[in-house]
This record gives sequence, structure tokens and C-alpha cells, in this order.
Amino acid sequence: MATYKGIKGVKVQSKASDPTASEADGTVWYNTTSSALKYAIQGGGAWASGGSMTRVGSTDVRMSGTQTATLMAGGYAPAPTLVEVWTEKYDGSTWTEVADLNQARYNGFMAGTQTASVFAGGVGPGGVNQALSETWDGTSWTEGNNMPTARAGGGQAGTQSSMIAIGGHGPVNGACFIYDGSCWTTSPASLGTARHQGGGGGASSTSAIYAGGTPGYQAVSETWNGSVWTEGNNLNVARYSMTGFGIVTEALVCAGYKASGSPRDANETETYDGTSWSTGNVMGTARYGLGGAGGPGGISSGIIGGGNGDSGLSKLVEEWNDPAYVIKTVTVS
Repeated sequence: MATYKGIKGVKVQSKASDPTASEADGTVWYNTTSSALKYAIQGGGAWASGGSMTRVGSTDVRMSGTQTATLMAGGYAPAPTLVEVWTEKYDGSTWTEVADLNQARYNGFMAGTQTASVFAGGVGPGGVNQALSETWDGTSWTEGNNMPTARAGGGQAGTQSSMIAIGGHGPVNGACFIYDGSCWTTSPASLGTARHQGGGGGASSTSAIYAGGTPGYQAVSETWNGSVWTEGNNLNVARYSMTGFGIVTEALVCAGYKASGSPRDANETETYDGTSWSTGNVMGTARYGLGGAGGPGGISSGIIGGGNGDSGLSKLVEEWNDPAYVIKTVTVS
């Protein structure tokens, strides 16, 4: 039989309605309207199905926007298509095909919103890395100035007018490129650990986080303040070919390809609180080489899609929701 202890010297406040998020976490109250004793605990993020894209399954797609206003472009699909020009948008319930990229490619750099994005670099037909940059105005893609050098497979953060392309291969290096809405320039500082195929996010070209990647299976995590990259605490699971979203004080990475386990395709999710990485709820489908977007701001909501894995090329989409707190009702049994 359980042993119960009384609560002494504590008064439970009565409220006609449940408190707001800023008041609730970790508190207990009596709701006089519903005649129920309630308490609040920290919310736990979870993944749910977001349906499927209209395209056939594809890997190394890129995303921008938010969970309810997403833009997805490029990718690598089964023969005979292979390198894609495909672009789709998502309104929170339905995917719709829109105007194609001018240049077919996959594994590029993409940032912005559903109506204002930039897609740069990537791998084009014949496996050739690209330097081409295109901007999206909500209706069509327009070719712009090239990146300083052809690059693919790195990370990205920011908006259509303030973006950073992080690392990449062509060859593998830690150099970063800055976009101001018109031109690309080389960043004054490179990653501390040169790598590609990592994940992360950020609000602008002066604020980003980048974790994981390859060569090998990397767990290193670095943050960018516009001047220097600073190494922080490592991921719990070293991996590459992953995705992520968020900002430097609140980020998420998921999926990827890991060094051990069966399957090697990762379904692990990790969240960052500005200091360290914590393990979160797993994805519904383990895979690697997928796109992701979230925000605005932190990781209260996000979306991922595409990828590859044991089940082959995927067009599955999953949505992440992480409430700040969850209200529970005390029940007696």
C-alpha cells in the first residue's frame, strides 16, 4: 500500500478560470467553475502525421516557412526524374504544387517564408554542385546572384533578406556565406569543425546554431553570433543527414543517419535550451535526408518531410507541437 503525506501550511488558490501559460507552470489551483483541483506541468513535444506531399517520394528536399505556411523545393526522386525542380506549398492541411525551380537540384540551402524565400546551391544534374541562387515571391522563382563558390549539403538560417549558408561540401569545409537579399559574401569566420549534412536553425544571418554532420558521425554543436562560431555541448546522438529548426536559445534537430543501432536511420529528436541538448519524443518514421521548417521563433511548432530510409524514398510529413505547459485535473479512483 502506498504511503501518503499531507501537505501542511500550503493554501490552494481558487480561480474561476485556468491561469495563463506564464502563471501556470508548476502550480496547483482549484477551478471554482468546473469544481476541479488542477495542476500544470511542463509540456512535452510530440510528432503527429502531417499527411503526404503530392510528389513521389524524394530525399534531400528543402523547406522554409512555418508549420501552417510551408514551402518545399527541390529533391532527389526515383528514376526517371532524379534531380527535381518541384515546388510545393502547405497550408496546414493540404499540399499544393506551385511553380518549379528554374534549375533542378537537391541538398541546397533554403530560408525564408512561404511567400519570400531563397534557394541557393545544391547538387544539380550529373551530380554537379551548383552556385546558383533563386528567390521566391509567392508565385515564381527568379534567378539571382550566385554564391561565391558552388556548394551543397550544409545548414542554413535566416530570411530571404538576411541568410547564412553554413558549411557544406564541394569540397567539405567550414566556410559560410552571407546573403543580404541581393548579393552573397563570404563570412568573416568559418565553423570550428568543418562538416556538412548537419541540422539547426536561426533567426538571421547573425544568429544561428548548427549541430551534427559528417565526415564520420559528428555530435559537435556550434552557435554563431555574427562574428564567431562557439562550440557548445554535444548532441546525445552523433549523426548526419538530419534536419532542424529553431533559434540559438531554443532549437530542435531530428532524424539522420547514425553510426550504430538497427535501423541506422534515426528517429531520435533532440531539443536545445540555449545550453544543452535533451532527448525528446521520437519521430513516427525513422529516416534521413529530409527537410524541416519551424517557428516563427523557437520550437513550439515545426514540420518535416521527405527523406530516405529502410522503407525507401518518402513523401511523408510529420508535424511537431510543443506546448509550454499542460494542465492536468486531479482525479480520485
